[in-house]
Amino acid sequence: MTVREHASGGFTGEVATAIPELLVVVATPEDAAALAPLGRPAPGQDVEGPAHPVLVATGPDPLEVDAALDDLAAPAGRLLLLDGPSGTWAEEAARMVVRLDALLTEEPPAGVLVRGGTEAALAATRSALRLGVPVLHLAVDEEPAERAATQAAVAGLAAWQTSPSGGVPYPTEIDLLVSRLLEPPPTGRHGAADQTVVRMPAGRGPRSTMTA
Repeated sequence: MTVREHASGGFTGEVATAIPELLVVVATPEDAAALAPLGRPAPGQDVEGPAHPVLVATGPDPLEVDAALDDLAAPAGRLLLLDGPSGTWAEEAARMVVRLDALLTEEPPAGVLVRGGTEAALAATRSALRLGVPVLHLAVDEEPAERAATQAAVAGLAAWQTSPSGGVPYPTEIDLLVSRLLEPPPTGRHGAADQTVVRMPAGRGPRSTMTA
C-alpha cells in the first residue's frame, strides 16, 4: 500500500484526491537554509507526489525561523509558538514537546522530516514514533557536542522504528521525494533525459544517510 492509499483508508478511486502532508520540522535558521527547497519546489517540479511537504517553524525562537523562511521564499505552513518565555532549558524543551505532540496528534501526517540534533527534532521524533508516523532524519556533519549527542539519539530512534522491533515500513516514497527536492538531478546530457535512473543518497543503510 502506498503512502497515499494508507492516508486515504486504502481507497484509490477519485474520492481519494487529497495528498497527505509531510511535516518538515524547522527549528533553527540553519534548518531553514537547508530545508527551504522543500517549501518552494523548483520551476517545472512535479507537485504531484506521495506527500506534500509542509514547513513547521518551531524551536526556541519560532518567529526568527519563520522570518528566515520568508526571506528564503519558503513560507512556513505551521508556526508553533511557545507558551511564553522559558526560564530554563528543561522548561523550553517541555513546552516544545507539548506543541509538537499536539500538532502530530491532531492530524497524523504521512511522515515527519527532522534535521540534526535540535530538541525540536528529538521531540518530533518521539511523538512520531508513539503515533506510528514514519520519521526521516537528515544528519548534520558538524554539530556542537550537545547537539551531536541528541542527533545520535534521534538517528537511533529513527533506525529502530523501521527495524523488526519497530515494525514500521521504511518510507521509501517519501525518502525519494525529499532526495529529489533537496538534490535535484543534473541538467547535463546524462541523467536528465533518462527518467528510469533514480539518484539514491550515497552510503544508504537501514535509514537514509542524507546530509543537509
